[in-house]
Order: sequence, then structure tokens, then C-alpha cells
Amino acid sequence: MSDTVLRPAATASRGGPRSPLMEQYRRIKVEHADALLFFRLGDFYEMFFEDATLGARLLGLTLTSRNKQDPEPIPMCGLPWHQRDVYVGRLLRMGRKVAICDQLEDPIAAKGLVQRGVTEVFTPGSVVGESFLEPATNNFLAVLWPAAAGLGLCLVEASTSEVRLAECAWADAAELLSGLTVAEWIAPEPARLPEDLCARCEALLEGCSGSRTFVPLEGYLDLAPLLSRWNEGASALGDVPLAQAAAAGALAYLDRVQGAAALASPLVSRLVDERTLRYDAATARHLEIFQPQPGGEPAHTLWHHLNLAVTGPGARRLRSWVERPLADETALGKRQQAVQEWITAAVERGSFRDTLRGFPDLERLASRLALGRATPRDLGALRDALQRLPAIAEPLVRRGGEVAASSALLQAGIPELEPTLRAALVDEPPPTVREGGMVRAGFDEHRDRLDQLAHSGKRWIAELEAEERERTGIASLKVGYNRVFGYYLEVTRAHLEKVPADYERRQTLTGAERFVTPGLKAKESEVLGAERKLEAREQELFVELRDRAARHVPQLQRIAGALAGLDAEATLAETAARYDWVRPALDGSDRLRIADARHPVVERLLPRGEFVPNQVELDGTRRQILLLTGPNMGGKSTYLRQVALCVLLAQAGSWVPATTAEIGLVDRLFTRVGASDRLGAGQSTFMVEMRETADILRAATPRSLVLLDEIGRGTATYDGLALAWAVTEHLHASSGPRPRTIFATHYHELTQLAETLPRLANVHVMVKEWGDGLVFLHRIAEGAADRSYGIHVAQLAGIPGPVIARAREVLRELESERTVEHLSARAGRPIVRRDDRQQALFDAAPHPIEETLREVDPERITPLEALELVVEWKRRWGA
Repeated sequence: MSDTVLRPAATASRGGPRSPLMEQYRRIKVEHADALLFFRLGDFYEMFFEDATLGARLLGLTLTSRNKQDPEPIPMCGLPWHQRDVYVGRLLRMGRKVAICDQLEDPIAAKGLVQRGVTEVFTPGSVVGESFLEPATNNFLAVLWPAAAGLGLCLVEASTSEVRLAECAWADAAELLSGLTVAEWIAPEPARLPEDLCARCEALLEGCSGSRTFVPLEGYLDLAPLLSRWNEGASALGDVPLAQAAAAGALAYLDRVQGAAALASPLVSRLVDERTLRYDAATARHLEIFQPQPGGEPAHTLWHHLNLAVTGPGARRLRSWVERPLADETALGKRQQAVQEWITAAVERGSFRDTLRGFPDLERLASRLALGRATPRDLGALRDALQRLPAIAEPLVRRGGEVAASSALLQAGIPELEPTLRAALVDEPPPTVREGGMVRAGFDEHRDRLDQLAHSGKRWIAELEAEERERTGIASLKVGYNRVFGYYLEVTRAHLEKVPADYERRQTLTGAERFVTPGLKAKESEVLGAERKLEAREQELFVELRDRAARHVPQLQRIAGALAGLDAEATLAETAARYDWVRPALDGSDRLRIADARHPVVERLLPRGEFVPNQVELDGTRRQILLLTGPNMGGKSTYLRQVALCVLLAQAGSWVPATTAEIGLVDRLFTRVGASDRLGAGQSTFMVEMRETADILRAATPRSLVLLDEIGRGTATYDGLALAWAVTEHLHASSGPRPRTIFATHYHELTQLAETLPRLANVHVMVKEWGDGLVFLHRIAEGAADRSYGIHVAQLAGIPGPVIARAREVLRELESERTVEHLSARAGRPIVRRDDRQQALFDAAPHPIEETLREVDPERITPLEALELVVEWKRRWGA
């Protein structure tokens, strides 16, 4: 993570006086000290001084120097101008910022030093160009405002003008931020903050991915631009003053780096509310929702299999539904109804998805329009999209229902804009304004006259070559053009004696001479003047056209949002149909009943039909906690994850992998599955486990779903057992959170809790012993497992035979309660005494039969003596 401070700071000076060019560079660099400055020199962008050293290292460029004879030459590296965006994209992905300094005038026409200035600033969280963005992923800028009362947050997606606001108490801030995927974090300059707030802010950002920028405090305090520009969006700021300050800071920062009035028509919403299911970063990591575990592959994630969207906006909308599932029954019912309609309309769904392939990203295009960054090709894409919308919407509107309501916006289109774009733009507009040739003939009379003049002059010049060949008798004479000398007549040296008197020598080459005539000079002036005027007129017309389109940005955003929603709904329907998922029944109860639940990812990775489905039944009054026991490799973790993913999918509006599902809406989803450490933060596996468990115990409610796997395994056995026991009791207690819980464990002692905790039930993973081996059935059944089969699993993993044999011997000794000292002595190892503090929590006084058995040697006792023992035991304790 790179840290930068957004304030002027002079570039280090080396040596004595510098050239005017270097002085120009340093003046510009002072204004953009936090960015790598790409300085245009001819056909290259150059970096100098510290930027050159850093840029060469990051980009693998050759580091050279300017003024090599100087005692202190200036470090320098460069890249071709046409490859600029490739290198900028690489730097942005590294969390760096780039300022583009271009030549503001034609070097040929310039008198003295070419005027230069910064035309664009790229930062990881503020870019809007499609070449720097992933189509299916949002690119968020997060702006923080720390205050004594809590933390304000403004989350901005600059490429789509989405704004999400939140504020929270400091106790909840870490959880809020940890669940965000952010490209760039913005915070006030530490020097301007009270020391305690500075420390809190730094602690929050520690470990968060994304670059960091510290900006002047004043931007957070100026609310005038915010309230004047946001119109309807400003109403969302009324009761969140901390978020309001963060939003002002976001606006000030974006105005500066984008060089224009940013977020003119934002789509403002609240980041967190009671209508969403919340889950933290640990849960997302454990469930591999978007990112695989270290060493995993994208195919191991839920997102890989769920994202069948055909457009970038549709994929981003679907991702937002998975990131923020609903917890509101009415809203979920509406979304489910739309998905159901798409499932029923299979033919229309297929046609709709085919039609959308290659459709432009209207959300990001609208943002570029609002910023004045749209290109001729963008406007051409907008024109084509508006032309296609009615045909896309018509069959959907005819069907009626929820889908029709969203499709009505598409059918209406923007009739005030589409005909103008069609009349103004050529069929294939160029990618940039500089290339010209973007305005269609017949749209503007003045432009057409200039075009005719320019082209008639070019025709005259082309005809001149034939005329001069005939007049001079020089068959090889030709007319040419270059930017330095303009148009010329070229004659080879062999024919110089035939050159007429009115030819004026312009340039001498090795094998030829170049000439001009008075008539050619006059026509050249006329042609080039017409071309410059034509270029200026086309640029003027384009800017007017772009401004006209920008006035329709709010309408375009609504159309883009409707289209993204339709694509996301159709994607959920496609997923349900393709994977044979079912519609879950959702309500406000505390039930969780899923029949034949399957893991949506593991099922896809196995051959068809091999995945073993399972049932789950939980409720808050009878089966609040399921204690799951069984061997490793039996499927306990998969079972936990599939239950969590089924709930998450259902509340995102998706169908679920099961035969039936009844789900009482969940407000918080917690998982503590798998082992991991955070060495960079100085946290062991056990510390990470305990922190995550502490978060669960603190935040869970009766409407939450908690899934725990092997709590306490990272420490001494009895410490871990004691913690697991206490956690289970706390989750069950009437005064505790009482969430619906599934707890997978190898601590078989915990199964005794079913005798004292009425809402706890034991379930286990079924296995079958086959000789010395083990067959995993992957089936969940009622009751507790009789043992963990750890030695069997070790044998399957390839542990050497002698080790397995010794382990079986040790296990038999332990199960007969032989002491550790005895085991060590028999193995010929030093005796290691157990710490008195590690005495079993649940040891009872030994039974007299156990004492007798310890003294009996089976190899020496006779059958009669053994029978007498049994008779004695029967007499004393068998009655």
C-alpha cells in the first residue's frame, strides 16, 4: 500500500541552474508531487529525477540520464506516447498515481519553449476510462472523516457516479471497513487531526488493501459544492453529518484529480441498513465468495459459477446483490418474482441475453458524459444503444409483470437525443476528437462547405501531378507532402535540366530536388487553412453534441440501472435453470429447513451426480444449535459452507441448490471455518480464530446464523475444549445472543451438552469401516459420532505403517486411561509430566472395576480366575 500526501512539495534539486525545459518540468511537478509525472517530449513521455528512478524500477524501463556530461546528470526514463495507457494501467494496479503533462501547442508553430500542462490525473480510485477498469467489478474510492463521535464514510464509484454513505461508532468501524474492497483510501492529513483520532484512523487502515492519500482538511469542511450539485442526493445527507463531511471531502478530491466538477448527478444510497444481511470480511474469506483461499483458483469461488451476466453493468449489479443481500421480505419477494418471470419466459430470456452481448456499458458512459470525457466513439456507442433499446424492450413489455415495469424505461429511450446523434455522427466515429472525420455530411452547412473546400483543394493538388508531368515531360515527377515543408514537386537529379523557370527550389535530397510553384503555395495555403477550419468546426460540433447528451445523464442513468437489473435478474434465472436450483421460501420466522442441500461450488467441480446432498433443520425454539461430529474428510466443513451459501444466495434473490428450502430471514451471517494466520499483523492462527469468535459473540442476534468449525483447536487440548464448551453455552443461554448455530467439532465431550441444553441437538457425519480402511459416506445423520477416525484418515494420507501402528497402540493406551508416563516409559523415551493445570475438566473418580483391570495381566490369568472376577463384579454392581 502506497501512502501519499496531496500537497505541493518541490522535487529535489540536483546541481546548479537547469535548462528552461527542466525548470518547466519542476514547476509542474510541484503541483503534482504525489504522482508520477509523465512529461511529453515529442513522441515520448519522459520521467525525471526521483520519478525516473521509481518509474524505471516499477515498470522495467531503462534508466538513463539527461546531460550525461554534467557532474550530476539528471536521471531519466521514457516510454512511447502511444503505449501510455498500458503503463498507466500497470501503475494504477500497483496503487500509484500518474499525472499526464502534454504539449499544449504544436511544436512546429511554437516560439521558444513549447507550452505544457497537466491534462489528466489518474489515481487508483478515481479513474473512469474503460481501459483501466474491470467490466464486472466496481472500483471504489473510500473517503474517511474521523471524529470524536465516530467515523464518517463516503464510498464512491467514480466510473458509475454511485455514492454510498455510512457512519458508525468507533467500536463498529473495523468491521465496517474490513468488508470493503477499495482501490484508494482518502483521509485527512494526520498533522491536522487530534492525536487520538490520527491513531484511530491509522489503526483502521492498517492491513486494508488499496493505496492511501492524505488530503487537506479544508475539503471536508466546504459543504457548499456538495449541497448545490447533488440535488436529490443531498436529501440522503440530512441525518448523517459525519458521512456528509466525508462526502464533501470526496467531492473536493475528485474535483481536483478529474479536473472538472465531479459527481454532478450521483446515485446516492446508504451502505448499511436494517434491510440488508451483513457479513464480514472473515466470512467472505472463509466461504470463498469472491476470492479463493491462498493457492486456490477462481473456479473455487461462488462468484465464478454465479456470474453468468452478459454485460459489465449486469455483473456489477449482481455482485452488489451478493455483497449486500436483502433482509427485507417485501423487497426480496419483488426480486424473486422478477427472477421467476425470467425462468418462465425461457425463450425470451435467451433472446434477451443474446441481444445484450456486446452492449455498451451505459453506466460508465453516463459518468464520462457528465465529466465531459466522452469520446466520439462513446457517442456512437450511445447512439447505437438507444436505437436498439425499443427492440430489446418490446417483447418484455408485452409479457407484463415485474420485468415489464423495468423494461418500460428501455422502450421509452431518449427520443430527444437519439435522432440528433444519428444525424450528427458518422457510422464509425474515430476513437478521439483529434483524428477528425466524426461528423456526418449534411448535419452542418458550414462544416460541409469547409469539407468541400478542403477536398476540392486536395483533388486539385492530386491533378497537378499529371498536369506537371505533361508540361515538363518528366514522367517520374511526383507531388508529395510533409509536415515541415508542406506540399512539394519532387524531381530526380537525372531530369533537373527539364525543370521550368517558375519552379522554386525548397529542399535538396541525395537523389532528387524538391520544388514549389506560386500556384502550389497558394493552393496549399487554401487547403491547409480549410483543413484547420474543418477540424476546429468538427470539434466545436462534437463538444456541442456531447454537452447536449450530458443534459440527459440522469435519464441515461435510470435506463442503465434498469438494464443492469434486468441482466442480473435474467442471470439468476439462467443460473437456476442451468444448475437445477429451486426457489426458497423466505419469511420472518426463525426456521431454517433445507432438503437435499448441495454446495454450489463443490457440486460443479465433481462429476455429475457424485455430490451427496444433505438436510439441515434449525429453529430458535427446538433445534437452535446443531453439534456436528465426525472424522476429518467426512464433509463437515463442506456442510457448514453449503448451508451458509444457500442462505446468502436466497437473500440475494437467487434460487438455491436444494430440493426445498424454507429460510427465516437472517440479519447477520458469521462463519469461523478453516485455519489461517496473519503473520504480518503478528497474529497466530489461534489469535485470528479467537478474534473472529469474539466478533461473533459480540454481534450475533437471535436472527443471525453462526457456523463454527473446530473452535479451540489451535491451543492445548483442555484449553480448547474449555473454550468450545463455554462458547456453546453462551450461544445457547437465555441471556446470550441465541443465534441459529451449527458447530462442527472433534471434542466429543461436547456431545454431553445435549443432556443439559434443551435446544442443542447432536448430528454426525456417517462413515463405514471396511477392514482397516474407512469409507466416507458424506451423509449427515442424527446423534453423535462415536469417534473421530483420525488414525484412519492419517493412513489414507500416506502416513508410514510403523507410525500408524504406534499411533493405534498409543490410542489404545489412552482409551484405557494409561498415563503419559507409562506410555513414554514403554517407548523408551524420557518421561514428560503433564502440567497439573491441564487436568481433564470432566474427570470422574475411577470405578473399582477399572482399578482391578489395571492390575490384571490377561496373559497370566486363568479362565477360572477370570470367571470368578466376573461373578464377583456381578454380585457387587450388576444387581
